[in-house]
Amino acid sequence: MIIVCKYRVGAIALLPLFLFAIPHLAAAQAGKAEEGRELFEQTCANCHAVDGSGNTPIGRAVGAKDLRSAEAQKMTDAQIFTQIDEGNRNMPSLSNAINQARANDLKERVSVLVAYIRELGENQTGAKKP
Repeated sequence: MIIVCKYRVGAIALLPLFLFAIPHLAAAQAGKAEEGRELFEQTCANCHAVDGSGNTPIGRAVGAKDLRSAEAQKMTDAQIFTQIDEGNRNMPSLSNAINQARANDLKERVSVLVAYIRELGENQTGAKKP
């Protein structure tokens, strides 16, 4: 009986912390949702449409899921995360797409550096000429 009471007291003591945290979590989610909207429009809307319906030429061709549907909305956050992260059937992995974009950006930056380094050499040899 003593152990049960001890846990009840602990749970009661933590209750205000949870009640305090819930509004802050909701506010944090709201901020993330706005950032998510921008990313969605950049990376997902071509197939899923801006409204999430999947009603775009590409979306209809590949069978993009209506993200507003009960089927999509009943998925857990973890399930949604995994599908976005790893891809699913016709949907490419967002992680792979981001990594490929970063790799392409890195290659472009390296190419620009190579061009500049060549220019430094040309400027150096040009300065030595009388």
